[in-house]
Amino acid sequence: MDQIGSLKITVLSDNFTSTIIPPLIGEWGFSALIEADDVKILFDVGNSGFPVLYNSEKLNIDLKSIDYIILSHGHSDHTGGLGNEKLLSLLKGKTLIAHPGIFEKKFLNWNNKLQYIGLPLSREELERNFQVILTKKPLEFAKGLIFSGEIKRYGHPELNSGLFKGEEDGIESDHLYDDIALFMNTSKGVVVLTGCGHSNVLNIVNYAKEVTKEKIYAVLGGFHLLSSNPQQVNEVINEISSESSKIGPSHCSGNLAKSVVTKDKFVDFGVGKTFEI
Repeated sequence: MDQIGSLKITVLSDNFTSTIIPPLIGEWGFSALIEADDVKILFDVGNSGFPVLYNSEKLNIDLKSIDYIILSHGHSDHTGGLGNEKLLSLLKGKTLIAHPGIFEKKFLNWNNKLQYIGLPLSREELERNFQVILTKKPLEFAKGLIFSGEIKRYGHPELNSGLFKGEEDGIESDHLYDDIALFMNTSKGVVVLTGCGHSNVLNIVNYAKEVTKEKIYAVLGGFHLLSSNPQQVNEVINEISSESSKIGPSHCSGNLAKSVVTKDKFVDFGVGKTFEI
């Protein structure tokens, strides 16, 4: 597949901030700006949208210059920023790519009560504000950039405990088939960016290899290992390490996942940090 000449990823929203100057802010959720040659992508929009707005201003990032918005899945900590009127106005009219399952009503079992954690906009509202592309299949939307579509399961368990979908009179476990990733092909190999990794980051890495037919260079983003036990975390990180040169666990990955990545492979992927090739 085609290669990107240059790649820069800047984290705009995450649970942790990683810079002192300028002072930036975080929240539970994720958003990153991707600059691949002359293409700019906003991958997820965070929970409230406020850190994306605040941090982009501090980092001199013009959100109006974005070409594409990609939603990693339908949960509000990745899509909630679309409910922020100021952020919505800056992004209005852009091309938005997502899995069609993002419109399913999604819930979290929190303290034995179902809490809505789905998209803040209806399908009608989304299509009124953006040029929407919905697909379950891989899509190379720009040179060297592939929207994964629905992640193939290779036997690694889905990470969806306590997560549900449906109407209140018909709730069922959510397999998070709308969970997607971004594959970016560079001269060093494919950079994989995940939102939460509900489909399991190992399934995502395997699918990236199958779709791109290229080696993996880096795996960045949410691995959803926060509630996993130490043995599970070590097994996942060790397997990713065998496939990639750089690993940047963020958001829902948990501190243990960060701590077991070897120093030579670790990428600090908190708010304000950049990853460049």
